[in-house]
Amino acid sequence: MTEAVQTCPNCWKALNYCICGLITPFPNKVEVLILQHPQESRNPLTTSPLIALALRNCVYRVGFSWRSLKAALKKEASPDRWAVLFVGTQKSSQKISGGKDFSLVDKKGVARADRNLEGIVVLDGNWKQAKTLWWRNPWLLKLNRIVLNPELKSLYGELRKEPRAGLLSTLEATAVSLEGLGDSPNVKGHLLDVFQKQVTAWKQPLSKPKK
Repeated sequence: MTEAVQTCPNCWKALNYCICGLITPFPNKVEVLILQHPQESRNPLTTSPLIALALRNCVYRVGFSWRSLKAALKKEASPDRWAVLFVGTQKSSQKISGGKDFSLVDKKGVARADRNLEGIVVLDGNWKQAKTLWWRNPWLLKLNRIVLNPELKSLYGELRKEPRAGLLSTLEATAVSLEGLGDSPNVKGHLLDVFQKQVTAWKQPLSKPKK
C-alpha cells in the first residue's frame, strides 16, 4: 500500500516542497480576492496559497460561484472600486489594452485614468476553469477590468506550460496588477521572490518527506 504524502495545512503542498517558513506577509494596500476553481486547488503547482500567505490584505476562496462581491468578501464593497483580471483571448486582450503592458478599463471598456481602487479579483484556474468562474459569477461584469500584456516571462519555466505566450501564473499576474495600480513599489518584488523560492523548492526539495 502506498503511504499517503503528508501536506502542509497552510499551503497544501507536500512537506518537502513547503516554503511557508520562508514567507513574511506583506502589507499590500490594494486588497486581493482570489476565486479559485476547485480542480485548480488540487493542483500541486498552484500559486494561490502562496499569494494568501505572502499578502496581508488577501481573501482566498475556493468554489464555483458566489452571489456577489459582498458575498465573496463577506463584507460591504462597491463594485466601482474593484477590478477583475480580464479573462479573454490574446486578440481581445490586445484590442482592449492597445498593446500596453497594463491597462485598466471600466465595465464598458473605456480606459480609466483613476487607478485608486480598493481591490482586485483574480480568477485562478486553467483557461477553461477561469472561463467557468467568469460566467458563473455575472456580478464580475459590474467591476472594472485589468488587462495584461506583460513582457515578463513566467518563472514556471518548464515546470508548467502556459497555453500561449504572454500568460503568467496567478501569483505573477497579481504582482503585475498591484504594481500597475500603484501599490507599494516593493510588493511585486516580494511576490516574485516568494514564487522564485517555491520554484526552487519544486526543483530541489528543501527536505525529504516525513514518514
